[in-house]
Amino acid sequence: MKLLFLTQTLDADDAVLGFTTRWVAGLSKHVDEVRAVALEVGRTDELPENVSWREIGRRGKIGRWLRYRKVLNEAFAEGYDAVLAHIVPRYASLAATPARRAGAKLFLWYTHGAVDARLRKAESQVLKVFTATEESLRLETPKRVVTGHGVDLENFDPRGVSPDFPPRILAVGRISPAKDPLTLLAAVSILRSRGRELHLDLVGAGLLSADDSLRRQVEEQIEWGGLAECVNMPGAVGYSDIAAWYHRATVVVNSSATGSLDKVVIEAMAAERPVLSCNPSAAGVLSELGRDGDALIFEKGSAEDLAAKLEAVLDKSKSERLALGGRLRALAARDHEVDALMARLVAEMKA
Repeated sequence: MKLLFLTQTLDADDAVLGFTTRWVAGLSKHVDEVRAVALEVGRTDELPENVSWREIGRRGKIGRWLRYRKVLNEAFAEGYDAVLAHIVPRYASLAATPARRAGAKLFLWYTHGAVDARLRKAESQVLKVFTATEESLRLETPKRVVTGHGVDLENFDPRGVSPDFPPRILAVGRISPAKDPLTLLAAVSILRSRGRELHLDLVGAGLLSADDSLRRQVEEQIEWGGLAECVNMPGAVGYSDIAAWYHRATVVVNSSATGSLDKVVIEAMAAERPVLSCNPSAAGVLSELGRDGDALIFEKGSAEDLAAKLEAVLDKSKSERLALGGRLRALAARDHEVDALMARLVAEMKA
C-alpha cells in the first residue's frame, strides 16, 4: 500500500498537531510508502526514508485548491492507492473525485462533537470513518470504526520523575470557551482560600478572535482573584516539549465540553498523572477504575465540585497517587497506544 495522509500541519514542534509526525512514522511501518500532504510543513527530521511530503501553503483560496489538486493527481499517477484524511472532512471531499478516478480507497479520521454539512458530505464519499470513541463521531453511520486514540507512551513516560512541590495543576489546550478555563480558575481560588499552596499551569494559546476575548477574562479573573503569583500562562508549547509539563504536574484537569474524548486525558494517563474531567467520554474511559475513576469526574461548570475533587487527589499520599497513575497508564497502553492504532488503521484500510 502507498498511502496519502492529508493533514493541516506536519511539524514535530507544532503545539497542536505536532503528534501527526509520530502518526506518519507509525503508519510508515505498515505500508510501502507514506506521503503527507499538509498546508504547512516544519520539522520532519525524525521521519523515516519511506515518508515524503508536499506543502500546499495557505495563500490564495483558488490557488490553494489548484495546488492541492496538482499534488493529488501527481500522487495518484505515482501509484498511491489509499488516502487517509486527518481531522478535516473537507480534505476527504477534495480528494474524492481524483481518488475515485485513480481507483484509490478513501478514508477519514474524525474526532469532534460537531456534525455539519461538510462531515455529512465526506461521510458519503469515504469507505470508513475512524474515530477514537463512540462519542467522538456523533453522525450515525455504519462506516464508523472506533479505534481509540493514538498517544506515544514512550514520549510521555515519566521514568520515575516526581511532580513538583508545591503541587502543580496542569491544563493543556487552546484558551477557548470549550475548554472552560474560568471554572478551573474559580476552583483554584477556592482551594487557595482554604490555605492550599499550589500552582496552576495554563498551557496553550487562543486561535480565534473569540479566544482573545476569553483570554482577557482569564487575565481579569487572575487579577481579581489574587492569583497572579500562582498561575503560569506560558502560551503555546511545542509537542516535543509538552511531556515535561505533564511530568511536573501533580494532577491534570481537562474541562473540555466538546463531548468527544480529549487527547489530553490520554496524555495525562500516559504520563501517570491523575486527570480530572467533566467530559462524558472521559467518564467512560475512567469507569474501569471503579470508585477511583468516578472520583476523577467533576460536574461541568461547577467550580465547587472541581475544587472538592482536586482536594481529594491532593490529599492522597504520594504512593496512592503513584499507584493510581500506574493504573491509568496501563489503560492508556491497552487502548490508546500510537503504534497499535496505526497498525489497526492500516489493517482496516487494507481489508
